Amino acid sequence: MSFTFSTSISNDGWIGSVIIPDDIAAQLTALKIKRVVALISANDVELKLHAGVIKRKGVLYLMLSKANRKRLQVQEGDTVLVQMNKDTSKYQAPMTEELEAVLLSDYEAYEIFENMLPGKQRNLIFLIYGIAESQKRVDVALNAMENLKRGNLNPMRFEKILPY
Repeated sequence: MSFTFSTSISNDGWIGSVIIPDDIAAQLTALKIKRVVALISANDVELKLHAGVIKRKGVLYLMLSKANRKRLQVQEGDTVLVQMNKDTSKYQAPMTEELEAVLLSDYEAYEIFENMLPGKQRNLIFLIYGIAESQKRVDVALNAMENLKRGNLNPMRFEKILPY
């Protein structure tokens, strides 16, 4: 199911947010959709965003980081066009080719990764997804797998084990 709407950028006190209109919010709630892939457009710029649907004070919204607001050249009060679909990908996050290749090459790390909670898997995927250079993504993915095999399952506390 696809949803298209215009909305303004808001601020929930500490981060920018894309407010989901009430009629669409009701449908998302009824369908129990908690993660989406949104294509957000403004100022002739498009941004693909894998995000969780957040509910706060009865309002559903998507978080929009300062970096993403800068990419879209928008600020609080500006209007954006949103095309949104349920995220049906396996991990509900944008798996990179580099991480996938590392997981396929290291079965022990793959098993550990598969047994992690979905949120921890997404943290690890987004950690690697945010790196611009392909070789650096490979290096960080290899380092992450070594951390997993050593029992460190928290991507936010990975040690630098391999040199890169």
